[in-house]
Amino acid sequence: MPMRRDAGREVILPDLRSSGFEHMATRDWVYHALLEAIVRGGLRPGAWLSETSLATQLEVSRTPLREALQRLQSDLLIERGQNGKLYVRGLSEKEARDLYAVRASLEELTVEEAAANMTVAKLATLEEILERMRSAVDRVEEVAEGGRDFHDVLLEIAENEITSWTLGQLKPHIDRYRFLSTRTSQERGMQAVREHEEIYESLRDGNVEAAKSCMRRHIEKGRETVLTALVASPETQGGEEE
Repeated sequence: MPMRRDAGREVILPDLRSSGFEHMATRDWVYHALLEAIVRGGLRPGAWLSETSLATQLEVSRTPLREALQRLQSDLLIERGQNGKLYVRGLSEKEARDLYAVRASLEELTVEEAAANMTVAKLATLEEILERMRSAVDRVEEVAEGGRDFHDVLLEIAENEITSWTLGQLKPHIDRYRFLSTRTSQERGMQAVREHEEIYESLRDGNVEAAKSCMRRHIEKGRETVLTALVASPETQGGEEE
């Protein structure tokens, strides 16, 4: 059953003008601001993207806004409904399973390649991120942000441009599910910190196979949390399309 869409009222955005993207070309910061709002749930699945409302709230003309919306549509983050209006794409169990299956394989490869390039200084960078995650253990969204940084640093250490590009394409979609799970599960923070610690400890000890196993378990735990969140979250429930 298709997702119920918010065609009857406009979405009120957070203050995206202070998001730090204003140094970019207008079309680029509008794109990144809307992307961040979609990923973090400010623009929820099924939300109607009214050009008039968005242009007014972002204080931009229609041209850069339309360019940003076309880019988001190409990214498969928004879609055009049968009524011709644009909506934020919905979330689904199948998409989550598919994303996390691909992610598990790529992250396992990344940790293997990162292990081959690991140095004391690079381990120290990972440890600094872990410290931030530990200090934010009761703030699940901040833990998720730290986890994202941890994985980004591993990608840099691995130095595999193809893996980086592929995960970069998937990242907004994965992050949508990640941040959904932080809004519905307050128990995930401590578990996620421990999982990243296990990956770090295996890398520190030079145990590549253990690091790969820890990474796969971490991705699988994240997937199960996401699937639970999809069931619990009203924003992903089906309904008749407007």
